[in-house]
Amino acid sequence: MERLIVKNFGPLKDVDIELNKINLFIGENGSGKSVLAKLIIIVFNSSFYGSDKKKFLKFFMDYGIDYIQEDTYIQYKVNNIVVCSLEKKNIQLVEMRGLSLLAQYIPAERNLISLFSKSLSTLLVEDIPLPKLLLHFSSEYEKARNKIRELTFLNVKYVNADNDRIYYTENEYLDLEHSSSGIQSALPLYVTVKYFAQKHKNIIIEEPEENLFPKAQAETIKYIIEQVSDENSLFMMTHSPYVLSTLNILMMAHKVGNLNEEVKEKVEALIPESQWMNRDNFSAYYLKDGEARDIKGRTGLISDNEIDEVSDDIEFEFEELLTIYREHKNDK
Repeated sequence: MERLIVKNFGPLKDVDIELNKINLFIGENGSGKSVLAKLIIIVFNSSFYGSDKKKFLKFFMDYGIDYIQEDTYIQYKVNNIVVCSLEKKNIQLVEMRGLSLLAQYIPAERNLISLFSKSLSTLLVEDIPLPKLLLHFSSEYEKARNKIRELTFLNVKYVNADNDRIYYTENEYLDLEHSSSGIQSALPLYVTVKYFAQKHKNIIIEEPEENLFPKAQAETIKYIIEQVSDENSLFMMTHSPYVLSTLNILMMAHKVGNLNEEVKEKVEALIPESQWMNRDNFSAYYLKDGEARDIKGRTGLISDNEIDEVSDDIEFEFEELLTIYREHKNDK
């Protein structure tokens, strides 16, 4: 079991979460999802720092989350062994041999890759400040695209030619930089998820739904889950209720498909077994007001109330407007 406790660190005031094989964090803008994602990378990689506390602290600055104060408390434990802790600015790092925690990060800014990839060397020479995580991701994406030279996704085909080409028909294509914003966000995600999973890394994804239509969001989540093997852990930060609904479907597929062989065949006709999710391997938290609230219900699925909360707010406003209209429609 893995556990992360964070207190008084930027927007994260009192967070105590259990980390699982597949982890989901949802919340409004500014709720701390990105800060938590970057903090997970730092504590995951802490076992590789040995006793180098300066290098450990440097990552907080490099990732733009240097929120450490006197009352900051961070503790990361694996099977009740403290791997990393920070309290009153005192740091404890434990080198755990054989512990493969190295994490790879897929940022929300991945849609910029198609715009500056050709001129990245120029930007670096001119010393233009770019986020460290984005630079690292750009480097990893380059490795991934050289290894995965073709990939079909979201009804298009990617081909690594002189440029990244997106084929919409057998003969018609656009360069990635001229394709839709959804494709520009999705291609780096699809390629690097496949690449990272093959390297047995822990994968952290910001906004997997970025710039995608709801149907494409569901397809993307299914693809991501399909890539995750027994050697991977997955962390997703999202705003989208469609992501939650899709994960519930994949967990329900696992539950129903394991009833018996006859039922399994019926479920597989709807959803391939490679996309099924065991609810016991899943954690989900809602970030709000600096805290993380567990949103898995008693069934092990994400509570319907959590998925419908945004829809309820919208429906309330519509009902209020409809009431006012009915009261005053004859006032003209």
